[in-house]
Amino acid sequence: MVIRSATSSSCMSTTDIIRAYRQLYRTALRAIRYARPARLEVRDILRESFRTQPSSAFNARRIDNTLRFLETAGTHNGTEHKILKNLLHLQFWRWHGSNKALLRKANTDYAVETRRNVWRQYQATLAMLNESLDTCLQIGAEKSDPS
Repeated sequence: MVIRSATSSSCMSTTDIIRAYRQLYRTALRAIRYARPARLEVRDILRESFRTQPSSAFNARRIDNTLRFLETAGTHNGTEHKILKNLLHLQFWRWHGSNKALLRKANTDYAVETRRNVWRQYQATLAMLNESLDTCLQIGAEKSDPS
């Protein structure tokens, strides 16, 4: 759920960016019904994206579409809710839930390359979803790969 936007012609002001952060955070918390592991992941993802991206990278239209997506995920237990739930599960298990001893035993070159390839394909699928819905959803991918 990292904010990821296409370049827009107008730059959002600092006040607009702060307002967008707060709205996204509140709406995401409502969408996940304040569940404990998910709310921590939402917080971490939003913090990381808003701290690392320049103000010129934010697109108001994409943020509005993402807010509508999150509102729908919170009100209906449909596709949007399932997408959000799976994004947050992936974020949690990728960075916090992996068994380090098991990964060390399975760290053959083939296994590492397979895991990287899976994540590349997942990121490409998510990018296509973002383009088709004109949203800015993404799990945090800036950390180093735990492989």
